[in-house]
Amino acid sequence: MARTSMDQLGFEDFELFDRIAATRSLSEVARERGVASSNVSRALGRIEAACGLRLAHRSTHGLALTDEGALFLAHAQRMLAERRALQASLAPRRTAVAGLLRLALSRLLAEYIVVPSLPALRAAHPGLQVELHLGDRLARIADEGIDIAVRAGVAPAGHHVVRPLARYGRRLYAAPAYLDRHGAPGSVAELATHTLIGNTAVPGHNLWSFHAEGSLAVQGQLRADCSAAVVAMALAGAGIASLNDRVAEPLVRQGRLQPVLAQLVDPGEHSIQAVVLAEQHRAPRIRAMLAHLQGAFAPG
Repeated sequence: MARTSMDQLGFEDFELFDRIAATRSLSEVARERGVASSNVSRALGRIEAACGLRLAHRSTHGLALTDEGALFLAHAQRMLAERRALQASLAPRRTAVAGLLRLALSRLLAEYIVVPSLPALRAAHPGLQVELHLGDRLARIADEGIDIAVRAGVAPAGHHVVRPLARYGRRLYAAPAYLDRHGAPGSVAELATHTLIGNTAVPGHNLWSFHAEGSLAVQGQLRADCSAAVVAMALAGAGIASLNDRVAEPLVRQGRLQPVLAQLVDPGEHSIQAVVLAEQHRAPRIRAMLAHLQGAFAPG
């Protein structure tokens, strides 16, 4: 659809007309703006042409608004007032940590790292609202309205800012109750006699690596499509699982898990990153959350 002439008017035009109406003098407005009176006159003429109406009567005694000019002025002043109100509402958000932040991450990282840190975040930034979007699936940031996505592995290409949060390895763990019942395997070959837990959400987690024996492809007598459920099964004593050591090691210190084949496992080195759309990374709420996540993921 073609734009009408009035669509071409902007806030500068409304501000100019507001001053013309207030001073009733084109020359006074010209002095205020440091321009020639003819420039102000042409600008008023352009506004009138856009409206298709005469908005002011000009005479040697000054300027007077027509009825249409008074109507135009009333609407222009309302729009200017709305703009000032919007600017006043948005101004604190340029510096204050406030508003809604949508954070996408796996259930595993949420349950064991991020959720326990939320009370500290709330204490530091009470005006910040956090909405968690959970799942092992990688969120599409721009399409799903996500502000920050926490991802393990390769960061996405494109217009993103990536902040490293942690590095981790993958090792084998089981609950003490499981090892008490079944004994601890002494070799990679002995894993065949044990209940192994697989991860159908991330197939790469089912390729267990060892220093000397290479890799073992594990299907698992027990499987889950959620990494948090894999940890839960290991904690319940259901079997042996390959787990993110950033999550598992605190559970070892608590006595809830024990390492399995610790000297033989090759943990590798993997990364966890926070990913933000480039145009958003300077927003105060984004900066505050990135700083908080870096602290939450720091080694305990």
